[in-house]
Amino acid sequence: MNEKFLNSKIMKKENANEISQLQYQIKRYRAMGKGTMCQTLTKRLERLLLK
Repeated sequence: MNEKFLNSKIMKKENANEISQLQYQIKRYRAMGKGTMCQTLTKRLERLLLK
């Protein structure tokens, strides 16, 4: 297989893991009433999704 393709696939998997982790953290902080941290994580998630 092409090395570039494999690297791309690995990056997508890492991004998917990070996205799900951020979504979980946002949900938890929202439940605790931590609005500032929730906003910070939401911005990080938006930047990651735009890649």
